[in-house]
Amino acid sequence: MKKLLTLSALSGMILFVGCSKPLDRSVLNDPDRPAAEKEQDGDRKAIDVYTFLGIEPGMTVADLWPGGGYNTHLLSRLMGDDGKVYCMMGFYGSGRYETLDKIEARIADFNLSNVEIFSTPADLPPNSIDVMVSIRNYHDAKAPRDGLIAELSAALKKGGVIGILDVATDRPGFDEETHRLNEQVVIDEFTANGFTLEGSSEILRNPDDDHSIKGFDEGRHTMDRYLLKFKKK
Repeated sequence: MKKLLTLSALSGMILFVGCSKPLDRSVLNDPDRPAAEKEQDGDRKAIDVYTFLGIEPGMTVADLWPGGGYNTHLLSRLMGDDGKVYCMMGFYGSGRYETLDKIEARIADFNLSNVEIFSTPADLPPNSIDVMVSIRNYHDAKAPRDGLIAELSAALKKGGVIGILDVATDRPGFDEETHRLNEQVVIDEFTANGFTLEGSSEILRNPDDDHSIKGFDEGRHTMDRYLLKFKKK
């Protein structure tokens, strides 16, 4: 895994130096992807997110709480035959996603053969994952989250990375009204449980978002979002 060397906050762009295996952006044009997902690509900037987190082809990655499979599909294509994608379909401590059938059909219909479904982090092989991604869902894990973070850490390789992307709020803690989690909560929780904050990215920030819109309302993919990169010590 190559290290992020330069981050330009002024332009909102990230510069990567020495990455020997750049990600293939043509996966966004995969004809098997739903048109509705392709329409979100410009706002979600998935390839830029993965690059910031250090994801490269051939890695073993985990997509935590994947919703309909937007990231699972892209990561499957990007990791290729030499890589693997674990897809976590269980809410922490409270059953499975209602989209499980949809994910299973997607894997079968589009030959996402390197994807394996699991329920909780404890199901993963220890010290096996290079990078985990949690896209707009960490806030749904019930606090206190120390047990969850410990299980995530156990599944990560030494030096492995967890990327947390969520919707920003100026209010402290979890704001029930807007369904948003304050960024500092995430930083405090991970750094208190054996991770270092390797960096944050501005690529999904939106200064026009006044943080009053609910996290699941229309336009959710244009909201002000923070992206954090944590490394296992």
